[in-house]
Amino acid sequence: RHGKVLEIITLRSERLRGQAWVIMETVQGATASLQAENGTSFFGRDIKIAYANETSDRIAKRDGTYVPKAKRIKAEQPKKEEVAPTPPAEELPKSTAPPSHILLAQDLPEDVTKAMLEMLFQQYTGYKEVRIPRPGLGFVEFETEPHATLAMKGLHGFQLTAKNVLKLDYGKA
Repeated sequence: RHGKVLEIITLRSERLRGQAWVIMETVQGATASLQAENGTSFFGRDIKIAYANETSDRIAKRDGTYVPKAKRIKAEQPKKEEVAPTPPAEELPKSTAPPSHILLAQDLPEDVTKAMLEMLFQQYTGYKEVRIPRPGLGFVEFETEPHATLAMKGLHGFQLTAKNVLKLDYGKA
């Protein structure tokens, strides 16, 4: 809509949850996106868009200004390494349904749309489609059961709104 998107980067760490880096092909496309989409509502929250602090590796490689990360770290002042304790892995919800390539999203807020769920799930490998047969209920289909399980591990309990979390279970195949 505002230019060609080269890549979208999302990280799964709790500290960066809800953030993404969108790499546009041109600065003009990035500027048009920033001006048009900044402040629009997504899952009940206003989107905050800003330019990145430094050029992405993908753009730097294209422009011929890429410096490998190891060299960048050596060039900076040495910093004291702190090892943060790793939080326990989030467990899958207790399910009565057998594992399947289809996920069932229950108790969705009334204002959740197909496009919103697509944005959440398309980042996972094997994603095929989202269906919302009625308000509050959605089905997300993946190519295989392991793909669906990875998505469930990553998104079960995702905070959709201030009051609603994403509740996932396996659907019937």
